[in-house]
Amino acid sequence: MSKVFIRQFSKTGISLKPGYSTVHPVHHLVKVEKSNLKPSLKELLVPHDDITSIKYRPYEIDQDRIAEHYTNTLKSDLMLNLYQYDADTIPANPKRSWGVDSPYKLYRPLKKPLGSIRTRGQIKPVTAKNIPEITGVTVHSYNKKALVEPWLDITTRLQVATLTNVKPKQLFAKRNLVEFKLRKGKPVGGKVELTGRDMTQFLSTLIELVLPRIRTFKGIKNSSGDKKGNITFGLTNEDMQFFPEIEAFQDLYPNMNGLHITIKTSASNDEQARTLLSAYGFPFTNA
Repeated sequence: MSKVFIRQFSKTGISLKPGYSTVHPVHHLVKVEKSNLKPSLKELLVPHDDITSIKYRPYEIDQDRIAEHYTNTLKSDLMLNLYQYDADTIPANPKRSWGVDSPYKLYRPLKKPLGSIRTRGQIKPVTAKNIPEITGVTVHSYNKKALVEPWLDITTRLQVATLTNVKPKQLFAKRNLVEFKLRKGKPVGGKVELTGRDMTQFLSTLIELVLPRIRTFKGIKNSSGDKKGNITFGLTNEDMQFFPEIEAFQDLYPNMNGLHITIKTSASNDEQARTLLSAYGFPFTNA
């Protein structure tokens, strides 16, 4: 049988022989004259928001209970609690320079902020235009066992995707550490950034179902903030069994891994962020 060469949108090779495609698809660059479409392709003219369209995507039709609770109840309560009459703007506390007289200025990092270790942003008085709110949630899972058993990295990302309903981003090691068997560029876990409906659904599950059932959980430490309105806390691998997505299917997850959860807010400092999260039902402790 003679060899027949064919060329398609995304493949160039010999017929009846497997090959690797080196030609990028170009069908998305071809303009379609909708007036010349034959009757069998008239479905392409239907708007995408029509349920009969082939590109229709279903969306949430029920109400977001967490978002409505903030708008109808928490927003006014936070305004009443955090508002201060004739409050002044507190300037930021950045890192300091060594001055012009130091001979080591060129090779030295900047000084630490005055009276603190971490920098702090500008704190503006709370008004009706800047009431603190939750802007996003970051869920990060690092599995050190995946450094020895690479297949555990897949189960870690699958666990994060199951809990958040969002495909996680692959995380890679940034440095080489011999004592931890860490090699730069090696996959070590996954991370997702939650906003909108996925964020409120995850927070609702966390507040109402998971944290109240953890007997060893005393609350989020008051020192867990970064002085910029972001609060971080962690859950162990034993705590994962209380998520409803995993509780009924524990046999499918024999290798559980803990999570690091960072709640991002628009608050100017950690005090306002803790007040906001306390209104949602997150407990805090000094221990």
